[in-house]
Amino acid sequence: MEKEKKEWLKTIGAKAFPEPIKWVYSFPEYEGTFNLSERYVKETPLDELKAQYMRNKDYVGELLKLKKGRETVA
Repeated sequence: MEKEKKEWLKTIGAKAFPEPIKWVYSFPEYEGTFNLSERYVKETPLDELKAQYMRNKDYVGELLKLKKGRETVA
């Protein structure tokens, strides 16, 4: 990668992932994504992956409730 690009990435606070992201998921109306590396999926038991997914889903649900609450006030 060009030095200029590396410097620009540094100025915006971008961080390199230690390994490639293989899967990405999101939820309806949520603007962010959740990234999963191949190693993480391979090394994490399915029950733990499912539990983390549900925690993320609950987290997104709370964020969306707060967002909708602010929109109705505005």
